[in-house]
Order: sequence, then C-alpha cells, then structure tokens
Amino acid sequence: MKNLSIILSLLTILNLNLYSDNPLPNIILIFVDDMAYGDASCYGGKLVETKNISRLANQGIQFTQAYSISPVCGPSRVGLMSGTYPGRFGIYGNPDMGAVQIPKDRPILPIQLKKAGYTTGLIGKWNLNNPSWNPMPPENYFDFVENTMVWEGDYWPNSLGHYHGVNDNKYGSTKKNNIWGPTSKGQIYLTDLLSKNACEFIDKNSEKPFFLFLSYNAPHSPLQGKLTHKASLKHIDSEALRLYASMLLSIDEGIGQILDRLESNGISRNTMTIFLSDNGPARTNFKGLPIDWPKNQLLGSTSGLRGHKGNYFEGGIRVPFIISWPEIIPAGQSRNELISSLDIFPTLSEIANISLPEKHKFEGISLLPILKGNVNLNKRAPLFWAGGRIGKNTGAVRIGDWKLVINHYGEDFLFNIQEDPRENTDLKNKFPKRYSKLKLFFTETLATLPEPVTNRSKLKLN
Repeated sequence: MKNLSIILSLLTILNLNLYSDNPLPNIILIFVDDMAYGDASCYGGKLVETKNISRLANQGIQFTQAYSISPVCGPSRVGLMSGTYPGRFGIYGNPDMGAVQIPKDRPILPIQLKKAGYTTGLIGKWNLNNPSWNPMPPENYFDFVENTMVWEGDYWPNSLGHYHGVNDNKYGSTKKNNIWGPTSKGQIYLTDLLSKNACEFIDKNSEKPFFLFLSYNAPHSPLQGKLTHKASLKHIDSEALRLYASMLLSIDEGIGQILDRLESNGISRNTMTIFLSDNGPARTNFKGLPIDWPKNQLLGSTSGLRGHKGNYFEGGIRVPFIISWPEIIPAGQSRNELISSLDIFPTLSEIANISLPEKHKFEGISLLPILKGNVNLNKRAPLFWAGGRIGKNTGAVRIGDWKLVINHYGEDFLFNIQEDPRENTDLKNKFPKRYSKLKLFFTETLATLPEPVTNRSKLKLN
C-alpha cells in the first residue's frame, strides 16, 4: 500500500506539471434559464433529443448532484458572479434585484479572470443591472457585450427588427406567448442570434485566452418557438410543452455550432466549456398565457424530483451541470459529488492561477482535483440556501446525504437524499438530533447575513 501511495503521488505531481506547462485554457460558461434537471437527453430527458448537450457531456464530466445557489433567476446570477451566497449582499429573491449592488472592492468573475489576461465577453442575460439606477452595467466588467437583457426578452423581433427587452433597458419581454415564428421574412430567433454572436466572438478571440459568458434566456418565458421545429414536436400533447421543447432544441443547436466553431479554430482541446441551469423549471402561471391553457403545468422534467422553480426541494435547485475540457478531463464521465454553482469562481481562479481575495468569503471549492480525476470530494462543507426573511425564514441545508428544507408552506422537512432522492419521506421526527443539527447550522449561518436590500414584507414566494 505504501508503494502504491508513492506511485499515485508521483503521478499526481507529473499531471500537475503537465497542466502547469499548458497555456491558459479558453473558458465558455453557458448558463441557461429555467431548464429542468432532467430535460437533456444525457440526464434521461424524453421530450426532445438534445444531441449536442450529450456531445458536450461525452467529452467530459456530467454531474448528477449539482446545485444552483438559488431556485430563482436573479440571486443565482449574483452567486455565480460573486462566488458567495447572494444573501451576503441582501439578495434573497428576484424582487431584491431592483437594488442589487456587489461592492466594488469585491471582484466578480470576469474581473477576476481579467487579472490573468483573459479577454472577457458577455452575450445574453445579465440581470445584475437595474434600468432605474444601473449600478452594475455589464460594460464595467466585460471587454465585449452583445444583446444583453436585464430579465427576459422576446425571442422574435418586432417589425423594426428589435427584440423587446434586449438592449433597451427594459425589465422584460412583451409577455406574448404561443408564438411560432418567423412571422415575417428575415427574422432571426433570439437564441440563434446569441449563438451566432458567440461563434463570432470565438473567431475574433481564438488567438489568446478568452472567457465567454453565454447567458441564454431560453427556455424562460415567454413561450415562443420556431416553425422549423413544429412538425417534429407533434407527439407532444401540450402546446406549452411543444413551445418549450422548441426552445430547448434551439439551445442544443447553438451548443453544436459552438463546439463546431471551437474545432474549426483548432482550439477545442484547450477550451473548457461549462454548462448549467440557473434553477429548476417554471410552471405555467406567468403572464400572457392563453386563458384556455392548463395552469401550473410544469415546463420540463425534473426526472421525478420533487419541486420546481421557486422552492428548495430538489426540483427547484438541482440542475444539469456539465464540464468539458478535452486537454485535461478524461471523457465520458458521470460523477455524483455534491457540487454547487458557487464552485465555478474558485475553480476558474485556480485554473487561471489567481488567488481568491483573502478579505472576502467564498463558500465554493475548486473542482480542479475532480476534473483531473484525482480526488473524490464527497466530504465538503455544508451546502446552504437562504430565501430571506419574509415573515419566517426560508431555505435549505444539505450536509452529506442529509437535507433540511426550511419552512416550506410553513413546515420543515428532513430527508436522506441518498435513500430518498424524490423527498417523499419527512424524517425530522424520526431523527430529531439530525434535524436540530441542520437547523442550527441554517440559523447560525443566516444570522451572519444582512436583511434583504428591498422591503419585501408584502411579497409572496412561490
């Protein structure tokens, strides 16, 4: 055993030396909006075949127990960009985004990577800027910014060629659903436009390290699809799901174009591509839906996991999460370590050889040891989610196999996720000490966070 340990240590050193001699990798971070854990084919999705997401997974690692830091859009982006709980800035829910402001002395992800010489680009949804006072315009952080939106945008342009909600300092779309386009000649679907912009960014920056944040607003509402997909989706009973499926297909097509473009530029092997969703799937309870459509229909598949966007059951916070880096990561892996969207900041910092600022808190861990196949990180710090202080505290904690959902519909729930991934059996009365331990961690952690930045006492959570 001693000789085996020595051999493994030598192999690790050799692997690290090999990595350190390589140029910095290009990084593409693909963040999709409201895509369910089980939508992609490689995660068991049956609605449509997402062959290019599967292609990406086959090149690297598909994680099966990966989480977003929030079950809703805005806070999930604050956590992704900052590498810490969004609650540290008073951000707990989407209404708080009206006053979001990350202190200037805390470098967000693109600023961190600029220190290593990366050219940075943002294409798509930003969500950290507010049209009324706009303390965090994306131009302050990225070298290249294209077709950004605060919240959501129409997928088809109007008669003037403009996409409502995109590049116009508006909070959202026109809320017009049930549209199959193009409705006039020459129109380009917004997801396709974002993919086109991404390919052009790759072409222009393939000679030096780049960081591209490709933030698709699909498959977030409004439900607007492509006529070119419609015939192949006749097998789907629900019109809402047919439109949602079209939106998934457009994302998948874009990912295929990006992977092809990396290959044609000769940079695919030393490009890290990260794919994940910001939270779980929405239900059909948003504005602009036809009155005869079913209400509260789940858009997408959680693969049987309980919950949806807006709550802390697995369906609301467990997300598809794939990392490809052919130069370093052995292909075709599926791993079940607990990982979080908060891990992206420290992982990319280590890859770029940049230290994390010591005066700031980072709850994530670097995934580089996992990516290189050397270490299993099942024993990590607890995962924590907070929905703020509206009447009573809401959120969740996961420590190992155990998860506590706090005050959902007025109750706490304790689950063993390993034995009960669908969260069917509440164990808090059977394991009171375990329940108390997780509840104490939640309470003590929440006590270190500030109040919400906006007055949300009269608002309701999903």
